[in-house]
Amino acid sequence: MLIMFSYNFLHHKTQDYIFYCHHYGIKIDAVIAADYVELNFPPKKYRYHIRRIGQIHPRDLCKQMDIPYYVAHHNSSEALEILDSYSPDLGIISGARILKQKVIDKFNKGIINIHPGLIPESRGLDTPHWSVYNDIPLGVTSHFIDKRVDAGWIIKKHFLPVYSDDTLIDISLRLYEGQLEILEETIQLAISNPKESFPYVKYGEKKPYGIFPSDKEENLLIKLKDYTKKHAS
Repeated sequence: MLIMFSYNFLHHKTQDYIFYCHHYGIKIDAVIAADYVELNFPPKKYRYHIRRIGQIHPRDLCKQMDIPYYVAHHNSSEALEILDSYSPDLGIISGARILKQKVIDKFNKGIINIHPGLIPESRGLDTPHWSVYNDIPLGVTSHFIDKRVDAGWIIKKHFLPVYSDDTLIDISLRLYEGQLEILEETIQLAISNPKESFPYVKYGEKKPYGIFPSDKEENLLIKLKDYTKKHAS
């Protein structure tokens, strides 16, 4: 039994995860969607995300596909009651804040996440920025989570190509598409193997990155030229 954690608003990753699972014949037994919370991140000087249109609300997708859809804070008592009613085997995150251990413990096998960067090399936020800035190879990582940020048992690392004319938007989009590339394989590996069979990210191994500071963005664009030249396929 598979439960998805998502956001209760237009969210491209949730939309794509639902479509991809449907395409590969993976049944989503329920979605628990958390409402929007304003995080007040400082604005970036340079845009690195595509401005998307034509998205479908996950509530409407679930209604069309007969997937039970619940709106609840992911760490709330309400969410725990929902999980108790399902006794799920596996969870997957398409959108969530940090899940507490009491939520993780409700799953027989665990909860999986696909991070848009290499773990532990680029744990945390703004992975396109930090990967370029600190010359970290481009890649995504699927893992069973624990209570830490972007840590736990590594299911798969998937390295991605870099091209000489890449922009930061290209790199960000490739990291997103890389997550979709390994979604089906990650779920199948997680179903077929206990999490303890995968390598574990040890405590104290590479702290997660925070928000990329705006005063480093000019230097980031300079470093991008060297990064693409060095790593170009």
